[in-house]
Amino acid sequence: MTHLLYYTEAAVEALRGQIASHLGWYYTGEGKPPVPVGVQRTIKDTHLDAVDLAGVLEWDAERPSQQDPRNAVRVFSELARLTPHEAADERLWAHLCHVECPEYVRARWMQNRPAEEADAVRNVENHFFARGSGARAWMRNNAIGRLWWLGHIAHSVKVGEDDELEFLEILMHRQDIRSALIERPAVSMNRDILACVYEYMLEHWQRDGRDAPLFIRDVFRDWMIRLNRLGGVVLLDALPEGDLSRIIGDEAREAVARAQVA
Repeated sequence: MTHLLYYTEAAVEALRGQIASHLGWYYTGEGKPPVPVGVQRTIKDTHLDAVDLAGVLEWDAERPSQQDPRNAVRVFSELARLTPHEAADERLWAHLCHVECPEYVRARWMQNRPAEEADAVRNVENHFFARGSGARAWMRNNAIGRLWWLGHIAHSVKVGEDDELEFLEILMHRQDIRSALIERPAVSMNRDILACVYEYMLEHWQRDGRDAPLFIRDVFRDWMIRLNRLGGVVLLDALPEGDLSRIIGDEAREAVARAQVA
């Protein structure tokens, strides 16, 4: 059985420097795939059993984002042995995007090539690579890394067997909702807090659907900001389950109320 591979740092930098010369391949698959130039060693082995990741991904050419929740669950399931530390490594995701899953990356993110070369290059950097020290690079931008991290967050909810997909469908129905949650680690990286957040998201979703007042951009963002601040002030994860649920629910109701008053 083959193993999961990843690029060396030198290989990633070499590929990054060649993006402008291979824009045809990145956007349409035309021409030869980019190969790291001037690098002696390009690939390393994780020694983790490999899977045919491209074979589990699905997409609709007309609505490529529609399968994001299901793809996130599948990618995390196939790569569940990765630790969060390993999953924060650009070298892994760059290799998967370039070698195993370029067709998916193109279908999901490369449909509209920007007219300006600089913008076209930046789009490739965002989705085939994952430069950056913060969570944004691999939790929001990289085409495959974002799926793993979304799947990891959903798996952390652990409320019920079917909750991972349902949680992601609620979370990802609007980009600003997803961003407001995953970019606040005091919420998204704490299982107990995340489970309570999901509880109230689900309550509002089942009652009012995607038009729920809680899912208005500024309301949801206000809720997440308040919870993120509380996480550092009162240590939410140290509270008994009942108190934690009550506080998170109160903050949700107050966020909605503040918006209605305004």
